[in-house]
Amino acid sequence: MKKIKALFQNRDFIFTLAICLGLGFGRPAQWLKGSVLPALAVIMTVSTLGISGSLFKKPRSLIGPVAAGIFMSFVIQGGTLIGLGKLLITDKMLWTGLVLVASVPPAIAIIPFTGLLEGDTTFSLIATIGGYLSGLVITPLICFLILGASLIHPMKILLILAELVIAPIIVSRILVYKGLDDPILPYKGLITNWGFFIVIYTIIGLNRTVFFKDPAFILPLLIICFLSTFILGGAIGIICRIFNIGAERRISLNLLGTLKNAGTAAGIGLLLFGKTAALPAAVVTTFMIVYFIWLGLKQQWQKKRALP
Repeated sequence: MKKIKALFQNRDFIFTLAICLGLGFGRPAQWLKGSVLPALAVIMTVSTLGISGSLFKKPRSLIGPVAAGIFMSFVIQGGTLIGLGKLLITDKMLWTGLVLVASVPPAIAIIPFTGLLEGDTTFSLIATIGGYLSGLVITPLICFLILGASLIHPMKILLILAELVIAPIIVSRILVYKGLDDPILPYKGLITNWGFFIVIYTIIGLNRTVFFKDPAFILPLLIICFLSTFILGGAIGIICRIFNIGAERRISLNLLGTLKNAGTAAGIGLLLFGKTAALPAAVVTTFMIVYFIWLGLKQQWQKKRALP
């Protein structure tokens, strides 16, 4: 019984279960569509409980993380996606969908993922907020320059920022101020893991047909996603080590350079161009999850290896 309980508290098991169920039994995901944003908001709230309230009192200290968030998300990850897309994508709608993914801000999940991987959560938080605020200008600009039209209204990005970053931070500050965080903190990991179970299962379940209907059609996307997560992430890690960047900061930079807010790109692609334009976001999301699980397993293996 204890082993079963431990299994259902294990992050990698929970995430893998979500992927398998999403691929195998996608129909219930339709019923859970409305729960994704609330689940992300809860995850963000518990993930920011441990962040100091004095964080934003020193504006100068925010410049570095904000610059890093913009550079890693839009220049490194965005540039990689667009460059690979130019080389490998021939279908016009797939290309449009990939540009949408490249142009959106970093994934909200970077902040809780950083906490789960024991990275620099404060750095990731500031960098992600910087990515979203700059995205109000950069995202429509990229779409305009590459696709020839301004497709993403800045208010959409601002609304996501308010719902999934600002509101959870405010709620977490209230919980800390009232002393209500102490009963929650022991269950922080469990809440985060099962919150992501809902998000992962729903996203994959809604898009499961993508992976079975025409594998050859999405093969270029699979190659691009592999290169822009596993290979790019490995390159970022090597460069960070060359410059003697600490382990916690390396985790933050790795996630900022490999994870995009594909949910926003999928919604815009579906709304403005149809299902095919939403495919890149669906594939990117799945690779993001698999990549994060791999990072967790790699970290555990490195810790075991370091033990005497």
